[in-house]
Amino acid sequence: MQETSLHKRFQKISKTLQPVPTKTEPKLKKLDRIKVLAYDFYGTLFISGVGDIGVDDGDFDAQILLDVLNDAGVSVNKEMAGEQAFKLYNKVVEEQIEMLSRKGIEFPEPDIRTIWEQVLKKMKSRSLISFTPDKELFDRISVEFEARMNPVWPMPDVVQTLHYFKDAELPQGIISNSQFYTPIVLEALSGFSLSELGFDQGLLHWSFEEQMKKPGLTFYQNFLQKLHTFDESVLPGEVLYIGNDMLKDVYPAHEVGMKTALFAGDKRSLKWRREDERCKNLEPDLVITQLSQLRQCISF
Repeated sequence: MQETSLHKRFQKISKTLQPVPTKTEPKLKKLDRIKVLAYDFYGTLFISGVGDIGVDDGDFDAQILLDVLNDAGVSVNKEMAGEQAFKLYNKVVEEQIEMLSRKGIEFPEPDIRTIWEQVLKKMKSRSLISFTPDKELFDRISVEFEARMNPVWPMPDVVQTLHYFKDAELPQGIISNSQFYTPIVLEALSGFSLSELGFDQGLLHWSFEEQMKKPGLTFYQNFLQKLHTFDESVLPGEVLYIGNDMLKDVYPAHEVGMKTALFAGDKRSLKWRREDERCKNLEPDLVITQLSQLRQCISF
């Protein structure tokens, strides 16, 4: 794995997290003819401090924004309050989402680097900050913000599980609400590159690249198009998708024909969504509380 300054920054800021037990009973059985494994990232492969990711998801202390700017080397006017920065950030997020919505995207996902570029330009135009614009600055600020906003850490048995299926030559992919730093943090905290973990480049499906996210069915249908390009002989029903959210993971994967496993290994991220009509009577094919349980369920 080739480390960058962003890898090293995640390694320095991140702290060990442990999953919070859910008291859920696993539902395990043998699944035949599984030819591809695909995983959710936040809350499944990695513990997520807030349980999910999204430029428009979650609340945070407005002071975080000021800390991020300072640590990224941006000169902040002493008169700018954290709340003021927070409002500007939210306004830009709303504008970017609206712009993508006008293109007909049901669940838009802007690129966080574009968000920060626009936020900093607005702040600079109001003489609230001063900085020299460059691409690395927006990358750096995005990572600083993410590491504080949503601390993450690998699930206890994630590396061993991924290596097990890699050694078994079972193709693996990711379908994730994500940003550009998602694969970076995966590598930085696991200590392995994506390919070393067993992921096939053609099966990596990131929401920020698609400009859309879960639970949109189009997002999952686009993954199936990638799957067809990767191996046209693999059918949707021969893919097992593992995620922690019944609405964002299990429901759409089931709708496009995949087999599904609900990861119920961390209370922070487990979402049954029984109040939602789409999930009320929906049952995943598997319920696992440890990623290593997948080994018992896949026949070779």
